[in-house]
Amino acid sequence: MRNIKRIVPYACLVLILLLAGILRAWKITENPPELFPDEIVNFVSAKSVVENGHDLQGKLLPYFSDRLEPKPPIYGYTAYMSSKIFGEGTAGIRAPAVFFGLVSILLVFLLAKELFGDTAAALFAAFFMAIIPWHIHYSRVAWDPASFLPFLLLSVYLFYYGINRDRKSAVVSSFGLFALTFYTYHVAPFYSSSFLAFLVVINGRYFLRERRVLIKGIVIFLILLLPYVWTLLAEPHMYDKASRISTFAGGINTYTLTIFFTNYISHYSPDFLFRYGDPNLRHGAGTGVIYWAMLPFLAAGIVYSAITDRRRNVFYFILFWIAAFPLAAALTDDGVPHAMRSLAGAPVICLLSGRGVSGLVRTAAARAGHTFISYILYAVVVIISLAPLPGFTEMYFENYPKISAPSWEYGHKKIFSGIGNLEGKFERACMQNLTYWNEVHVIKYYAPDSKLEFIKNIDDPKCSLGGTIIVQRSWIKRNSNSRPVGTVKWPGGGTAFYVFVIE
Repeated sequence: MRNIKRIVPYACLVLILLLAGILRAWKITENPPELFPDEIVNFVSAKSVVENGHDLQGKLLPYFSDRLEPKPPIYGYTAYMSSKIFGEGTAGIRAPAVFFGLVSILLVFLLAKELFGDTAAALFAAFFMAIIPWHIHYSRVAWDPASFLPFLLLSVYLFYYGINRDRKSAVVSSFGLFALTFYTYHVAPFYSSSFLAFLVVINGRYFLRERRVLIKGIVIFLILLLPYVWTLLAEPHMYDKASRISTFAGGINTYTLTIFFTNYISHYSPDFLFRYGDPNLRHGAGTGVIYWAMLPFLAAGIVYSAITDRRRNVFYFILFWIAAFPLAAALTDDGVPHAMRSLAGAPVICLLSGRGVSGLVRTAAARAGHTFISYILYAVVVIISLAPLPGFTEMYFENYPKISAPSWEYGHKKIFSGIGNLEGKFERACMQNLTYWNEVHVIKYYAPDSKLEFIKNIDDPKCSLGGTIIVQRSWIKRNSNSRPVGTVKWPGGGTAFYVFVIE
């Protein structure tokens, strides 16, 4: 019987991970409906570095060079390794996002056990992480944030694991992981450094006693940040985008402080959390980032943690986490509420919700005087929590690929496939689907060996010459000598692009 009790939690964890894997891998090549250029740039940059010794801009730096901003390298290299197993198509590029998502769920389980010492709370925290729209979406897209959460969670877990068990090597390693988190996502330096600083402060007594651990940790942290500093010095435009969209770009005054406060609060609003989520369809399916069913458990988790976890400073860290997660998004006045920049909030909401479920069930079972009541109540919570999932999956897997196609710049794959069939007869391709920001990596990915001259401005005089393929959004002929040869349809119907040729 004792062995069965030990096995059951891990069997439940396996089932949670299995459900999470299905939700993240199902139709991964079809939803989102197209590889967005930001997904492509990570992969082709890493491939170029490994195979040619430099990135697409001819540079060799810790970050990948790009016209918009340098890209953190970790996701790109994992995508390159993944492509050796699953191929260089959508599945190979997005597979690391699925992997990182599953690792994040496992780490939420381990972190909850470490913070709360409660297996039931840990299982439900992992369960909520597995099913919330917020984490499902960002575990399917080949973007930097996919790699951000597992590094941040592992850093925090190792920190608490080392302190709770007096494993000095684990604490020192956590400093190194916090530094490596810098190389996952552009907002990671903010979260990583602030989390580490806060953890050191609230655990000051430990570090006063173990000064060598703190010194070793700081030294490793600084050494691992040297490539980041090198990139800062070599790439002056590293944070140009951040400065342009900064809430305080015009200075700190009443107006900008009001915008900051409004942006900050929007991430706690019911509209963001439960109804509509991020207004950008690339950042979600237009649904809330979590479910209404989690609200009572989230509230209860805050209460139970405040009552029982203060002595170990756990509650203060959780409180800091809840307060800090919207900051990176609020510091920018660009599409708020912003589900991607505030993604750090997903784990803490799940941690507290899991804590709330365990606390409520244990309290109810204790008052009833029967332990078996707890199993019934846990089953009821699972049923209630799963109730919104069918509605979300129908929306996400059936409707979302259709309504979000323009947001994902749908059409590149079909356009380049069609151009490939025409290439031998033509000299150039004038393409309205390309922009200054995406042309280099999109062409490198879809047409690496093409001999065509690609022109993104279809008003270029060359686009009126013979031997030209023209890809445009309008059906109106731009040249009297051109003739239509094909179209690219949206997934939901209608024409996205028209293809003409001038022979």
